[in-house]
Amino acid sequence: MITDPYKKDVSYTAGFFMLVAFGVGGMFLAGAIGGIVWNLMTGKNLLELAKAIGNPAYLKEIQLLQTLQAVFGFLVPTLVTASFLSRKPLGLVGFSQKPQGNQIIFSIAIMLCGLGISAGLGHLSYQLPLPAGLRTVFDNWEKLYASQAAGLVSFKNIPDLLISIVVLALVPAVCEEAFFRGGLQNFMYRGNRNLWLSVIVVSVIFSIVHMSGYGFLSRLALGIILGLIYQLSGNIWLNILAHFINNALAVIVMYTQVQGGKSIAEAMSDKSGSYLGLLAVPVVAFLFMQLNKKIQQTKPADGI
Repeated sequence: MITDPYKKDVSYTAGFFMLVAFGVGGMFLAGAIGGIVWNLMTGKNLLELAKAIGNPAYLKEIQLLQTLQAVFGFLVPTLVTASFLSRKPLGLVGFSQKPQGNQIIFSIAIMLCGLGISAGLGHLSYQLPLPAGLRTVFDNWEKLYASQAAGLVSFKNIPDLLISIVVLALVPAVCEEAFFRGGLQNFMYRGNRNLWLSVIVVSVIFSIVHMSGYGFLSRLALGIILGLIYQLSGNIWLNILAHFINNALAVIVMYTQVQGGKSIAEAMSDKSGSYLGLLAVPVVAFLFMQLNKKIQQTKPADGI
């Protein structure tokens, strides 16, 4: 994953910080474009946009704005930065590779087992003896996250479910994996050659960005799992698939709970989990070893 015959003069370390800057700029650009789109679609100003979140009458508009934010905040900055670093930016990020069948199977198995680890860490987070002030902050973050996410979905029927899967699972999987793994982690690793430093630092950033105190450890674990998949393969499609499975299953579980009588907010605040999920740690480690064997058997000679 290190050698790139199409490398330009800009260093990978510089690329890492460029991507951070472009990502921040992309969020502002997404906000500007979103404001224009919102006005064109509804005739309303930006002050009324915040009030519209959670209002079913504006569900499609909010879903479109969320998609624009993911594309311009994560995907576009990654491809722009990669174009400064390589004459083949898609190859640098990992979009040019075709995943092998056995790699796909192991990546899916790793993510499914990783969900157990995530659930176990999520359960642990709620049991920690946190200071009252910090617990209040965490509770407020969870309420805010739940209200924002609830404003992006509708579970009245199967078509609504499919649209929710696209907005909350497919789009984030493509855009976030490109930014965090194909971009930040990739550039950091190529700059410092330290696998674990790159994976852990970017996983911490990945978890922080999601603004969830109780979900920090579980997202950190998922970030490390996704980071290792990318670090071993250099194939962003495996990451997109694994990330999509994680998000899509969460959406489907919410859908079944809503169909069972819960509100969307109640389904999102479900604290079910068990320490038993942590038993999946050695299983995931074993699956990673098997995945690595398969990747080494099919890895190109130039390592890209």
